[in-house]
Amino acid sequence: MHSVYRRLATLVSYNKQGLPSSFRENQTDFAYPELLMRRMIAKERCMQLTEDVARRVTEAISRPSWKSADPTLFAMLLQKNADQNRRVVRWGIAAAVLSYISYGAFDWFLFPDVADRLILTRAVLGFTFLALVEFVARRGSALTTLHHVAALAIVAGAIGWLLSALGTSHQEALSHFIIFGTVFILGANLFFNFQLWLSALSSATVTIAFVGATIFVLQADLATRLVLSTYFANCLVLSLYLSWRLSMERYQTFLHALQAQIQEQVAIENGQKLIEIADTDPLTGLKNRRAITREFSELCREWATDTGEIGVILMDVDYFKRFNDRLGHQAGDDCLIELARAFDETAAANHAIAGRYGGEEFVVLCKVTGRDQLREITHQFCQAVEELQICHPDRDDKLGIVTISAGASLTRAEQSIELRILLQEADRALYASKFSGRATLTIYDAQAIDQKRASQNLSELLKHAVSDGLVSVVYQPICDATSGHVLGHESLMRLRDFNGSLISPSVFIPVAEQTGGIEELGLWLIDRACGDMVEHGLGSVVSANVSVIQLKAPNFALHITEILGRHGMAPHRLALEVTEGSDISLEAQAARSIEQLRALGVQIWLDDFGTGFAGLAWLRRFKFDVVKIDRSFLHDCQTIRGLSLLQDMVRLLRNLGHTVLVEGVETKEQQNLLQHMGIQSVQGFLTGRPVPIEEIKQSRRELVA
Repeated sequence: MHSVYRRLATLVSYNKQGLPSSFRENQTDFAYPELLMRRMIAKERCMQLTEDVARRVTEAISRPSWKSADPTLFAMLLQKNADQNRRVVRWGIAAAVLSYISYGAFDWFLFPDVADRLILTRAVLGFTFLALVEFVARRGSALTTLHHVAALAIVAGAIGWLLSALGTSHQEALSHFIIFGTVFILGANLFFNFQLWLSALSSATVTIAFVGATIFVLQADLATRLVLSTYFANCLVLSLYLSWRLSMERYQTFLHALQAQIQEQVAIENGQKLIEIADTDPLTGLKNRRAITREFSELCREWATDTGEIGVILMDVDYFKRFNDRLGHQAGDDCLIELARAFDETAAANHAIAGRYGGEEFVVLCKVTGRDQLREITHQFCQAVEELQICHPDRDDKLGIVTISAGASLTRAEQSIELRILLQEADRALYASKFSGRATLTIYDAQAIDQKRASQNLSELLKHAVSDGLVSVVYQPICDATSGHVLGHESLMRLRDFNGSLISPSVFIPVAEQTGGIEELGLWLIDRACGDMVEHGLGSVVSANVSVIQLKAPNFALHITEILGRHGMAPHRLALEVTEGSDISLEAQAARSIEQLRALGVQIWLDDFGTGFAGLAWLRRFKFDVVKIDRSFLHDCQTIRGLSLLQDMVRLLRNLGHTVLVEGVETKEQQNLLQHMGIQSVQGFLTGRPVPIEEIKQSRRELVA
C-alpha cells in the first residue's frame, strides 16, 4: 500500500510535515537504524492516515445526501482535481470575457444612447479580470483564491453592465435584454465548479441586483417586472439545485473511486505480503530456499550478458547442536537471528544475496570476478560472525565463541549453470572445512587435497555408520495430485557425524559410492523401509533410491528377495528408484538385476528424469512403473519456455505408457498447474516434508484422537 499512502499523504498535504516521499525498505536498512526508524515512523503515520481516510469514506458513503460533505474528503476532492479546475477557470474566464465583450454588439444595436459607455465597461471589466485571473494563476495561488477572483469577475461583470445599462432611454429594449443577467447566474452555478457556498453567494448577489433593478428601476409595467423577477428567482433556484446535484455526484464518484483505490491497494499489498511471507524465512527474515532459487535464476539471466561468475557460499554454524543442548532452543534462535543480521549486512556490502538454507545452514549468492574474490567474500562472512563474539560454552576447541564453517563453489565454463550442482559442490567444500577443523572456509576444487582428506575421513565414518547408529531414515509422502491422499512414501537416508551434526546426502552418497559403502547402507535403508511399511503401513508403496553401483553388486536381487521374505511383504509394495546418472544399458549386471527385480514383482522407478544424459536410452531399454520428473522442470514453469518443456516431457512419457510423478511441488499454484495437466501423483514440501517414522505415528494418533 506504499503507493496509496503516498497519494493520500499528498492529497491532504501531509508532505509538508516532512514525511519521506518513499517508504521502500532495502537491505541496507540494518546499517542505518536512524533512517530505518524515521521510515518506520513515517510509514506508521501514513498507515494511520489511510485508516482514518478509509473510515471517513465508509461513513461518507452511508451518510444521507442532504447532510454536509466530510470536510477532509471534500478537500481531497478539490486537491485531486486542482490542476484540472485551474485550467477550467483560466480557459473559462477567457471564453467568458470573449463572449462578454462580443455581446457589446447587442448593446450598440439596442442601446445606442449609452452604447459607448456599455462597450467600454465590458472591455475594461473583461480585460481587467482576465489579467487578474491570469496573474493569480501564474503565481501558483491556491485554487480557492482563483475561484474567489473568478466569482468576483462574474459579479462585477454582471453588476457593472447592469448599472451602465439602466441609464438608457430605451427601457422597453432593456426589459427584453435584461434576461442577459441569467448568463451570469448560470455561469456562477454550473460552469466553474465553485464550492456550493461560493456559487450560491455569487449567483445570489447577481440575482438580487437584477431583481432589484427590475422592480425598482426598470421602467416597465408591473406584470413585466413581476415576470422578470420570478424568472430570475427561478433561474437561481434551479441552477443552484443543479449545482448541488452535480457537486454531490462528483463527490460520491470520488468517494467510490477512492474506496476502490484503497481496496485495490490493500489487495495488492496483501498479495505482496503473501509473496514476501512465502519467500522469507520466518525466524531470521532472510530469503528462504524458494526465494534463493528465483534470485539465482535472475543472476543467471544477468550472467548471460555480463562478465564475471556466480559464486555460491554455504555456511554452517559450528557445534550448533551442542549450543542448543547447553543453552536451550530460544538461545539458539537468538543466535541464528544475530547471525542473519550479520550475514545481511555483509551481503549488502558485497552486493550479494543472503538466505537461510535450512536449520543452521545459510546460503549466499554473489557475482564475483574469480576464485580470489569469492574467497575474500567468504572470509568476510566468517569474520563477521567471529566479530559478534557470541559465547559458545561447549566446543571441543578453545575458541569459546560461535563460528561458522563455509564452503563455496563457482560457475565454470565447462559445466552447466545449475544451482543444484553448485550447491552440491559448495556442500562438499563445506564438509571439507568441517573436517579441516571448523571455523574455516574452502573453495570447491575437485582436485584439492583437503577435499580428498575429507573424503577419506568420511569413508571411515561410513564404515561405522550402521553399527554406531549414525544413519537414520525419514519418509516423504507421495500424494495423489487431485485428491491429495497419500499414496505411499519415499524413504530417504540421513547421516550424522560423530558429534551429531547432519551430513548432506550430496556429500556422503558420492563418497559411499566411491568406497563401496553404499551397498551396506542401501540394503540397510531398504530393510528399514520394508520393516516400517509392514509394521506401520506407509501406503500402497514405499520407495528407496538405488544407484547403478548397487545394481551391479552380485546377488543384489537375492538380497532384496531375502528382505521381502523376512518381513513378509508383497514385492509390488516396494519400489526401487534408479537415478538417471549413467547409461545403465551398458552395465550388463545392472540391467540383469533390474530384469530379475521386475520378474520378482518389485516396482522399478526412474528418478530425476531429465537431469542426466541417459534418460531416453533408459526409456527405450526398460519399462518403468513410474517416471519421476526432476523438480527443476516444475520450477522453470514460470517462463513460457519452461512450461512448454514440461508439457512436452509429460506428453512423451504418456505416449510411452509411463506413469508420471512430478517432484518439488512447493506452492498451490504449482499443484493446480499439475492438476490441469492431468498429472497422477506429486511429491514436495507442499504435500509433506521428509519426517521420521515417529512423527508419522504421532500425527496418526492425533488424527484418530
